[in-house]
Amino acid sequence: SGSGTRSPGPGASPRRRAEHHKVRGNNEFHAKRYAAALEQYTAGLNVDSFEDDAFRAILHANRAAAYQAMRRHCDAVMDCCVSHHLDPTYLRALQRRADACLSMGDWPGAARDLATLAPSMGPECSAKLAEARRKSQKGCGVDHYAVLGVPAAATAAEIKQAYRKLALRLHPDKAPAAPPLRAAAEALFKHVAQAYAVLSDAASRRKYDASVASVTRGGRRAYER
Repeated sequence: SGSGTRSPGPGASPRRRAEHHKVRGNNEFHAKRYAAALEQYTAGLNVDSFEDDAFRAILHANRAAAYQAMRRHCDAVMDCCVSHHLDPTYLRALQRRADACLSMGDWPGAARDLATLAPSMGPECSAKLAEARRKSQKGCGVDHYAVLGVPAAATAAEIKQAYRKLALRLHPDKAPAAPPLRAAAEALFKHVAQAYAVLSDAASRRKYDASVASVTRGGRRAYER
């Protein structure tokens, strides 16, 4: 354990305390203890009087990685939006937002970020961009289960609980005042509401599941909502 894992003294600067939580969060993340990592990154962001935007951007992007590992893709996207707002030069926020969008099937969102990243990234990024554009042009829809962060076998109660938690966190009324962040929250809230509208209705859910199965077999999506 390096100096970053030792608790800072009572007189430590806000930056030093935030760095302590970041290091601990990284250690937890690499040990695949993602919930514990999430707690540490959040603690770093909650350090009193800590207003270093560039460092806060890193903490938000790291927390997004923990959310993504926990399949909480909407939360990951929102943290990446905040990170990018705090430091537009920090490309890792765009990388992680693109990955979260890909996981949800938000192909237009992923394509926008990947197009920005492509000139400075390698062939893997260009391949992801081509795939996102292809699926966007075909009109492939989002993965409603991934949006809510639940498995395809989730019960109606699990779907409802996931929706309620996300709707509370992402409601536009609770979004930061900055217009880009409010717009991001509104777009995510719309995805969440649409996912719940489909998955909370038994007949709609059956049609949706059948359409996904047909796409998986190489057919065309039969169900749009």
